[in-house]
Amino acid sequence: MEEFKIDPTIQYDVVELPSMGIQYANKKKSLRVSYLDATDENILSAQNLIQNNTVIDELLKRKILDKDFSVEDMADEDRHAVLIFLRSTAWGPEYKFFLIDPKTSKEFTESFDLSEISFKEFKLIADSNGEFPYTMEKSKVKITFNFLTKKQEKTLEEIEKSWNGIGVAPIVTKRLEMMIKSIEGNRDMMNIHHFVEKLPIKDSQDFRKYARENKPGIDLKREVKTPSGDTIQVEIGFGVEFFRPFYGL
Repeated sequence: MEEFKIDPTIQYDVVELPSMGIQYANKKKSLRVSYLDATDENILSAQNLIQNNTVIDELLKRKILDKDFSVEDMADEDRHAVLIFLRSTAWGPEYKFFLIDPKTSKEFTESFDLSEISFKEFKLIADSNGEFPYTMEKSKVKITFNFLTKKQEKTLEEIEKSWNGIGVAPIVTKRLEMMIKSIEGNRDMMNIHHFVEKLPIKDSQDFRKYARENKPGIDLKREVKTPSGDTIQVEIGFGVEFFRPFYGL
């Protein structure tokens, strides 16, 4: 039973989560999200948030009404679903791309209907811990894993920046350590660290490919015909530019 009530004056809708809430502690499959209103202009126009690239995080914290849910721990696909809802309900489903024709170097526009976006089919079955089983093909070791949250992805970005081009940042191994939750039932973090350090490169590549191909998500790629007759592939981005209509562009 909920311990909080939503202000009855707030207008909101329910957004289904592509991840189906499998990896969240509370297993939430949907969130209540309020519509964009005039007060959100303060966030969208805040130069400090734009410069720090935190506009989207602050917007999500404000618009998601479920208080037992952490924006920092959201899976990317769930963030995208909420952002699509916010933009579509504010300005309509049309999304306009500003593109460059590779042949002529001239700018052209292409529109896409956000309501046509579909979720990728998700077939993996989680265990009681919300983790997914996988067996390394070469070493035959059984593991369980989870997909990274936005917070974890940011941690990896910070690790890479901290190296500042000096030496080789251990991004691949750190990513594996964050994803892998148990090895043959052993959940000790040091054991996982040592396992990753000695993992055959084929197992590493095969596992990351498997996770990438089976990750729940939204199909954001589209093929576009250029004015010169070529076909190019574009992908919807979810930074500040996603709310381009607000800025009058």
